[in-house]
Amino acid sequence: MKNAIFFLLEDYADWQGAYLSTRLNMSKKWTIKTVSLKSTTCKSIGGFTTVIDYSLEEVPQNIDLFVLIGGDSWGMEDNDELNKLITFYLKKGIIVGAICGAVDFLARNGHLNDYNHTGNSLDLLKQYKHYHNERNFFKEQSVADRNLITANGFASIEFSENILKALKFKSPEKIEKEHELLKKGLYG
Repeated sequence: MKNAIFFLLEDYADWQGAYLSTRLNMSKKWTIKTVSLKSTTCKSIGGFTTVIDYSLEEVPQNIDLFVLIGGDSWGMEDNDELNKLITFYLKKGIIVGAICGAVDFLARNGHLNDYNHTGNSLDLLKQYKHYHNERNFFKEQSVADRNLITANGFASIEFSENILKALKFKSPEKIEKEHELLKKGLYG
């Protein structure tokens, strides 16, 4: 069984992980769990209350995917435990995905300095003293570089597509076809 962990904060953007978590959860090969900073529940921007499976101290290290979902709480003070966990996963080669405000957190803490990436705004990222990688910022919906996938806050479908390709979930052609259906619908 492969394990995906979704990191959520209060006021998380529920739509940003929906396409990806649904695709993974429909597979009998994957299990999906959630983690947060200590809370037992998190409420999304859309008003959904999610029961959290792990506190940050309990999250397993032997996983296949770590996804940081954006939202309105990423302006929080930096968290050393979360930074250590992200560093560990990236160094171990585990696929890490970050979307929207979670990309800002990565920039604030220097995690983007060795990767091609995107985000909501280069001007925003340039404000962070530990961010030193303007040349590798791309104005794209989602960017995949080795085991890091980043996306702006409006790129949930592209984010899902890039992560599933990195996981070799299905053939790239099948993944693209399924996500094209999500973009255009039945009659697009």
